[in-house]
Amino acid sequence: MNIPSREKCMELLKKYNVPDNIINHSVFVSKIAVYLAKKLKRAGKKIDISLVEAGALLHDIAKYKSILEDNEYSHGDMAEKILLEEGYPEVGEIAKMHRLDRAKELKTWEEKVVYYADKRVLHRKLVSLKERYEDLKKRYKVPKEKRYPLKPLLELEKEIFDAIGESPEQLKEEIENAD
Repeated sequence: MNIPSREKCMELLKKYNVPDNIINHSVFVSKIAVYLAKKLKRAGKKIDISLVEAGALLHDIAKYKSILEDNEYSHGDMAEKILLEEGYPEVGEIAKMHRLDRAKELKTWEEKVVYYADKRVLHRKLVSLKERYEDLKKRYKVPKEKRYPLKPLLELEKEIFDAIGESPEQLKEEIENAD
């Protein structure tokens, strides 16, 4: 498995002209994802923390490109293609899986943690799943008949926090106290 270092991830974000606001979002998603990954590892789950970090840092590598092409919703698939070309297929798979409609398709802890962390971070702020979900529905202007239910996100949250033996509310408190 080929996983880019944090430094290489930052180089790739610059190479693909990712704006600072998206980089800042990705860095914060990475902080949350790595924090959860470490807790899962301590709880005995098989999870690759370096893959989580790279996946979180690079999950939005194609976000700006997709906005410019007026196809913002496909940025996960575009990111996967870029990361495959760069030689990081496992990281590309994580990027592909972070779309809102893929909650029920997540298989690995790495995919689940990056997906979840991204759904808790609004720009560079940790928010509830419900708050972030409402933001995503508005931002992507998903037609009512194609809206994805909040339930799979809440089920994923429960799976993660049951595994680490904590509550989602503790995450916000612990992250704020870590700064």
